Amino acid sequence: MKASLELAGFDVVGLLAWEQVDEHAISAASADVIIVDADAPGRDTLEQISLMSSTLEKPVVVLGAQKDQRSIQEAMRAGVSAYVAHTVQADDLSGIIHVAAARFAEHKKLRDELKEAKNQLAERKLVDRAKSILMADHGYSEPDAYKRMRNMAMNKGKRLSEIAEAIIMAKELGS
Repeated sequence: MKASLELAGFDVVGLLAWEQVDEHAISAASADVIIVDADAPGRDTLEQISLMSSTLEKPVVVLGAQKDQRSIQEAMRAGVSAYVAHTVQADDLSGIIHVAAARFAEHKKLRDELKEAKNQLAERKLVDRAKSILMADHGYSEPDAYKRMRNMAMNKGKRLSEIAEAIIMAKELGS
């Protein structure tokens, strides 16, 4: 495997037996892509792949994998970027690795965008709740409540959501 990767123009920064695989060992290798030989004996492949993929946020390529549908689905849930069940020739490695890296980057971008959208929605809900408190307790109109919160955020150098949280906590304290 190492020779095939080197022939394909890749730098192999480390080889680990399954019993050596942990977050620290992989981080220390500082690999851009993790390649798993699924034919290696003595391993719980999917558990290790899940650790590598989620903890280290690196693309994982599985070679020599099982061909059954259940194994494929489990591998995809574990975060595998490329799953190759047939014998791989050295000429195939470059394409497989580049596609896996691109697929991983695209999925990471989508996960990051989803996380940002969820955060924005949560912040918007806080701001709406804080506006409602100001409107009910002080008789402000909605635009005026928002304007007051925005001005306070600017004056205090805080995010609007932080001001909203403070208003909500103050209301809860007084209740």
